[in-house]
Amino acid sequence: MTDSHPTTFDGVTPTPAWAFDQYQRLRDQLPATSASRGTPRWIASLEPLAGEFDAFVFDAFGVLNTGMAVIPGAVERLASLQVSGKPILVLSNAATASQQVLTAKYRAMGFELTEDRIISSRWLLEDSLAREPRHGVWGVIAPAHSDSHSLGPLTQQPVRPGVTDQALDACDGFIFLSSEHWDESLHTQVSNSLKRRQRPLEVANPDLVAPRGDCLTLEPGFFAHRLREETGINPRFFGKPYGPAFDAALERLAGIPAHRILMVGDTLHTDILGARAKGMASLLVTDHGSLAGMDLDACIRASGITPDFVTGSI
Repeated sequence: MTDSHPTTFDGVTPTPAWAFDQYQRLRDQLPATSASRGTPRWIASLEPLAGEFDAFVFDAFGVLNTGMAVIPGAVERLASLQVSGKPILVLSNAATASQQVLTAKYRAMGFELTEDRIISSRWLLEDSLAREPRHGVWGVIAPAHSDSHSLGPLTQQPVRPGVTDQALDACDGFIFLSSEHWDESLHTQVSNSLKRRQRPLEVANPDLVAPRGDCLTLEPGFFAHRLREETGINPRFFGKPYGPAFDAALERLAGIPAHRILMVGDTLHTDILGARAKGMASLLVTDHGSLAGMDLDACIRASGITPDFVTGSI
């Protein structure tokens, strides 16, 4: 399947430096950070930390994989922790695939994961929909292969290129699952519809960018923040760095103190910030994600978000 996530939009082609600046610009929209923990400890890999923590939570993109490509050594690292009896979770902002499909994807990559070991932002949204049913007609921004029937008893209007303004205006709210096929024309349509009548926008994937192969793609969080600035709505975000995502991870690891759990991620403003806000330890991975090639010391100083550890790859 050809990847159809946008790599440019309205003159923007995302780079690691651009993405970092965008996250900095949006800091008032992100969770507050705790006081700095000092200088992070640089390590060659996760291996020396295997005995220091009781459980491990992994981001996916930029840590385990980039697009459909597995990062070398990732399968073996998770398997080693599992053999040693360490509980592991994957905490991902993936939102297109259902839990069943996402689990099958990672198992096909070689990761021995079961559904209860994966918490995706899609699952967080589905859990919220089950607990708080949404009434009326909801526009679902997602490609045809997104398996949106798992969103439960939700009356849906697909929002894809070709949707009419009349159909958009009839929606009582919007759910943003994926930026696949999103373009300037569709963005303008949705923005104008929200200007005509403000309605809820719920965003399953808060990421601004995602690493896919040798490029960064623009993700739903980026477009949702643009819609916020254009229309005055306040999107509801699921996933990292927001509290419910990390609360769900801590609940799955009940009985293990937060400071004994290591969050492993590639982004300061999502993985590390969200973990620190919940008292978890954190390891920043630098070689494969949205900070690849950046001056990490400068990024940490500028953001005030300090991981406990830094490594190139797990």
